[in-house]
Amino acid sequence: MPQPGNMHRMTADQSDLLRLILNLIRFGTIADINHDTQRVRVRVGNNTTTWRPWITLRAGDAQTWFPPSVGEQVIVLSPEGDFANAAILPAIYSDKYTSPSTNPAHHTIRYADGAVIQYNRDSHTLSATLPDGTSVTAAPGKVTSNAEDTECTGNLLVQKNLVVNQNLTVNGMSALNAGMNVQAGKEGGPAAMIQGIMRATVDVIAAGISLVKHPHVGVKKGDDESGAPK
Repeated sequence: MPQPGNMHRMTADQSDLLRLILNLIRFGTIADINHDTQRVRVRVGNNTTTWRPWITLRAGDAQTWFPPSVGEQVIVLSPEGDFANAAILPAIYSDKYTSPSTNPAHHTIRYADGAVIQYNRDSHTLSATLPDGTSVTAAPGKVTSNAEDTECTGNLLVQKNLVVNQNLTVNGMSALNAGMNVQAGKEGGPAAMIQGIMRATVDVIAAGISLVKHPHVGVKKGDDESGAPK
C-alpha cells in the first residue's frame, strides 16, 4: 500500500510532467528584441522567456532577414517543455497587427512605413505602392525588361546609357544634357523628323554648311536682302 509521502511525490511528479507537456508549444508576444544577436524575449502568460533565437526562412548558404516586431504574436517551441531551450516561430495575426489582405489571390507584404508589395495571381499583376521619398536601386549590372510595353508615368533620369530596342515615346519635355547622336535605321529614311519648330541657340550645320555663317552668292552688299537659302 503506497505511503502518504509517496502519494505526494507522485502528484508532484505528475504536475511537473503536465507543466512540461503544456510548455512544449505556447503562444506568446514579443516583449523585447536584440537585432545584433538575433534574439528575442517573449511574454508567455505571466512569464517572460530568456533571450531566445527566432526561426527564419533560410540560414545556410542563403540567408534571409525579416525580424519580428515588439508586440508581434508568435509561437514558442520548447523542446522537453523548457523555455530555456525554446525557439520562436513568427507569426500570428493579432488586433495590433492585422492581415494586409483577405483576398486568397493576393501575396502581400505591408511594411511599417506604408509600403505594400503585392502579387495578384488572378490579374497577373505585381505592384509596389511606395511612400514619398522611396528609392529603388538595382546595382551593379543590367536591368532587362522584356515586357511588350514599359510605361514611366513620372520623371525618368538617365545618368549613363539607355538602350531601347524598339520604340521610345516621350510625352513630356526631354532634356539631353550631353548631346544627342541620331542615326537612320537600317531601312534608310530620315534620321529624325520634327513636326513643329526647331530652335537652335547657336547654329545648325548640315553637310558641313553653317546655317548662320554660310555665304550667299548673287547678292550685293548694302541694304539689299538675300533670297532664301538654297
